[in-house]
Amino acid sequence: MHILLTNDDGPLNDKASPYIKYLVDEINSSTDWKLSIVVPNQQRSWIGKAHFAGKSLTPSYIYTNDSTATPNQQVNAFDGPFTNPQPQLKSSQEWCLVDSTPAACADLGIYHLNSFDQPIDLVISGPNLGKNASRLYILSSGTVGASLEAATHGYKSISLSYEYYNLNHDYNLLKEAAKISVKLINKLYNNWDSNTDIYSINVPLVQDLQLGKTKIEFAPIYNNCWNSIYQPHIDEVTGQTHYNWNPDFKKVYKDGLLDLEHSDNRVLINKGVSVTPLKASFQSALPSNGEIILDDKEELDNIFLITINENEYIYKPLVEAFKNYSNFKIVTDKSILTKLNSDNNIKIFHYGDYEDIDIDFLQSKPNQYFIPSYIYRKALIRKHFLANTIHHFTVKNPESALKNAVPNSYQLEVDYAEFLDDALDDAYELRDEIENTNKTWILKPSMSDKGQGIRLFNTIDQLQSIFDSFEGDEEDEEEENDDKNGVIISQLRHFIVQEYQTNPLLLSGYDFKKFHLRTYVVCVGNLKVYVYKNILTLFSDSSFEKPLANENEIKLDGHLTNTCLQESVHPLVVPFWKLAGFDKQDTVYDKIRTITGELFRAATSVDKINFQPLANAVEIYGVDFLVNDDLEVKLLEVNAYPDFKQTGDDLKDLIFELFDRVVNEAVLPLVTNEEKHTTESNLDLVYLYE
Repeated sequence: MHILLTNDDGPLNDKASPYIKYLVDEINSSTDWKLSIVVPNQQRSWIGKAHFAGKSLTPSYIYTNDSTATPNQQVNAFDGPFTNPQPQLKSSQEWCLVDSTPAACADLGIYHLNSFDQPIDLVISGPNLGKNASRLYILSSGTVGASLEAATHGYKSISLSYEYYNLNHDYNLLKEAAKISVKLINKLYNNWDSNTDIYSINVPLVQDLQLGKTKIEFAPIYNNCWNSIYQPHIDEVTGQTHYNWNPDFKKVYKDGLLDLEHSDNRVLINKGVSVTPLKASFQSALPSNGEIILDDKEELDNIFLITINENEYIYKPLVEAFKNYSNFKIVTDKSILTKLNSDNNIKIFHYGDYEDIDIDFLQSKPNQYFIPSYIYRKALIRKHFLANTIHHFTVKNPESALKNAVPNSYQLEVDYAEFLDDALDDAYELRDEIENTNKTWILKPSMSDKGQGIRLFNTIDQLQSIFDSFEGDEEDEEEENDDKNGVIISQLRHFIVQEYQTNPLLLSGYDFKKFHLRTYVVCVGNLKVYVYKNILTLFSDSSFEKPLANENEIKLDGHLTNTCLQESVHPLVVPFWKLAGFDKQDTVYDKIRTITGELFRAATSVDKINFQPLANAVEIYGVDFLVNDDLEVKLLEVNAYPDFKQTGDDLKDLIFELFDRVVNEAVLPLVTNEEKHTTESNLDLVYLYE
């Protein structure tokens, strides 16, 4: 590989350019790269990608030998300068000095002044004296300017900068920085992302910098600002105003300390090496996250591909979970899946939306492609299918805990509101119950989620009014869609009607508000089922009052506990095991375990078409339970791709722990075939299909 090395600090110098010789010697001693060096003949920092338009350029030459092999040498000693190349010194390293800018050096080095007939493969600019992290420094940097120049000619380029904390140049530290730099440059070059023109590397010169221990991370640019970098000064003699160079570097530094977002600047603060992929158009290139591991091993065969938006609530918990285990390389570009066609060793766990799952690879590469969802699971996640599953199972297994774990349920199939009467004729038992009892009923569209379309009623007339309201004219439909509790018309066909539970457990410490328990259930392969013990308690907005039999319209605010329906900015969510004024958690949890295990026993034995576990899948369901005042536990519904952000920021640690456990105890064994034995875990096995 032929390397062109340039910089903006000029030729090797103890004060202005103290780091470059360590890098040159490391390249010459540890690689077989051909090295051409073209640098400015003097300090040219803060000049960006400038050229001296109209000016003719004149090179001169100096020569060096290895001066950093041992300490206490004259590191920056050289022979020259000479006006022309010195053939008799070709055994030494030639440096070409140009009386111009870093960008001009890149141009001349690529086309005119390199030391070999072989074309340039990579342009390296640096190492700069000082960091080039954050927008303020990158946009002004001559180091980055040289790389930009190379990119505009179609050449790959890397900008290298060292953040220093003092000017006492520690030999061992600079040797280590050079070693890390060369290995990182080599890795980036051999795995160059096609969307990237330039990689900007920042290395902190801290005492604990060490290859293999110092973390190296992709990171976006810290988007900072400052005030004027000039200060007015009035000459006392002439009265003329001058503007002196006066950047407020201290303010820039303090601003960076206060910004905690992941960025090149934050990585340096954390004593890590930052790598920022750039387009030569002031656009950040992806990926801008994930750790880079420097070692001499082959690239990892295990890939974690994540294709959900990085702003989604679970993006960071997922990425952090996989970062904890060195078994996986983290990738965000879906094109990695094409490697499955040519590499029989690669294994990919792909976390993406249901629509992003590659069905072809799911079937053709079952031992290489792993996903976060089963394909067929309507038997659980659609409410009328769930009712059928439980009904058919409990008819054959009347002793099952499922028998009394679901409120009395009836199904309605209604195409249009005017056909409700016909649907009730088919569901004559439901009609009879409504007409001859004073019970309150709850109507749930089978395919809706987030509580949409749920209504309470006492009479058939009220039920008819509900269906009439679902239809309405176009104007009413638009208004209904603005209502958080509206229902999408496409979901209007299958419904569940259940006897409403009017005696929920209420706790005085929470103003007697109704609550339900959100339980995360993890299904692994074909099939292990775990309950995540860190259950959430989700409360309604207002205190519960029993609905009255003669109410014309039952308001929902004290009855619905879905946080997405509530008006509160911060809905009340409490960890189940920390509920105040309640000490029966063990009793309730045992029932949840039993019901969950029976539920999946039912799904695997009753409706094998609509629930098909996959050997190469892991899925997390959000299963909701209601606790009555007699501590009976009722199963409400099963949600695929549950809304994890119900925890909010205060309880986000529970979600981080959930994904950490899922990766360690479910994904790793599934993908790597290595069983993980964990003595302490909050994943509780409740069902094993045999």
